[in-house]
Amino acid sequence: MVNGRPTRAAPAPARLAPGTGPGSTRRPRLRRVTGTLPRRHPARSALWAEGVDVGLWCAAAGFGLLLSTLIAATDVDLGSVGPFPVGWRTPHLAPATLLPVLVAVGTLALARRAIRARWPLLLLFGFAGSLCWSLALAAAAGPGLTDGLRPPPVYLTAADAVGDDPFGYLAGWVAQSVDGPVSAAQAGAADLPRAPSSLLTSHPPGPVLLVWGLDRLGLGDLAEAADGAGGAGGAVPLGLALTALTALGVPLVAVAVRSLCHETAARRAVPVLVLTPWALWAAASPRAVAILPAAAAVTVGVLGCEPGRRWRLSWALLSGLLLGVGGLFDYAVVWLGVAVAAAYFVRRQPLMNVFTGLGALLPLWLFSAWGFSWPDGLTRARVDAGPATVLAWLALDAVVVLLAGGPVLVRALRRLRLTPGWPFLVGAGAAALFSVCAGLAWGGVELAWLPLAPWLAVAALAPRPRPDGPGDTVRAGELPGLLIGTGALAAIVLRVCLGNG
Repeated sequence: MVNGRPTRAAPAPARLAPGTGPGSTRRPRLRRVTGTLPRRHPARSALWAEGVDVGLWCAAAGFGLLLSTLIAATDVDLGSVGPFPVGWRTPHLAPATLLPVLVAVGTLALARRAIRARWPLLLLFGFAGSLCWSLALAAAAGPGLTDGLRPPPVYLTAADAVGDDPFGYLAGWVAQSVDGPVSAAQAGAADLPRAPSSLLTSHPPGPVLLVWGLDRLGLGDLAEAADGAGGAGGAVPLGLALTALTALGVPLVAVAVRSLCHETAARRAVPVLVLTPWALWAAASPRAVAILPAAAAVTVGVLGCEPGRRWRLSWALLSGLLLGVGGLFDYAVVWLGVAVAAAYFVRRQPLMNVFTGLGALLPLWLFSAWGFSWPDGLTRARVDAGPATVLAWLALDAVVVLLAGGPVLVRALRRLRLTPGWPFLVGAGAAALFSVCAGLAWGGVELAWLPLAPWLAVAALAPRPRPDGPGDTVRAGELPGLLIGTGALAAIVLRVCLGNG
């Protein structure tokens, strides 16, 4: 103490490391700074990952187009003239080309707000967005604004031939001679209805009967539309109805993803499902309507096996009925029942498989009683080809799926093992494998696999890394805006290069 005041103790001298005192030639040791290095911003990391996926897709798509060009230059008999992606036209730019651009920009601008909207409004956004996207791409096909909104003439002619005897038409669907379909003279001599075109027998008669039924409801005039350009305008309302039915598959898929995955993943999946390049073949196509019963069957089955759900067996029976109806539009759709069975397995409801199987057989049995044999139709739809043709079509179909799936498909492939929606992928994979092994995928895979396309994109919304617990209902993959936009741009370019038909 100094003068009665306490004195502050002098600070202890800093302790130096041995050998670093005065007069020492050794440099003092620096203290290690503790802490973490600055991390990359999450938004930049996500954008970088999307850029990598886009780069991989562009490289694969470029190689695929080069491969298709080389195949077209060979003497391999593909069985058709100029099949996609071999057949191209001179790019056709018109003012209508701006329509899909505006729809894509508007959808991307609203996407982040829409996924936070109330669930019913989000489902409505999914339906309206899918419908507008399909219609815009169809309008850009040219040369006229409504040319892409008319169903293919072969369906109009076939539906007009049904007349007032749909049962008789069904009876002649698989009637054929040794050399091919029954001709008009042979049908008259055998007292059988005229057999359908070989372009139609690659699938069941469901699409033709749907066109016939919509005509009976007053949507279009088949008698005039089938004659040619003079009455072609009457087919536009029919094409609009077919496009709307196809667009209903988007909200149904979102509901299924919400049930089996969680709501966050379902919300972010809606923009992915809306701006898909597969929509190029969804407008005014009777065959594309197969996506509606297929998506409804999977959704009903997934909802029916939820914990605490009442009347589960009734849900299972309804799911089977919808599967059977889907099988009357496309032969491979019935294999989406594998997705339903996998969902029953996850939620431990084995008895529901029995009722779903019984329900799927009922529509097929009814059509068999009315004259159409589903197994015989499948046998006729198969394409027998040589090894070279099969290998060529395998390569071309892979290119088609890559282009139609867009960059989102690359992300989905990279996250297959991370998604809780793996039953959807198993079902879609089983249906695709069946169509390949049965010889149904040689050409026209862009339409044949359209009911499978939404389920292939589910894995793109899987979170990375995998959540720690299986009950995570919040985490999902970020909204891949760059992938969605690139896919939409690719669809517009394909539309300009492919045209209408």
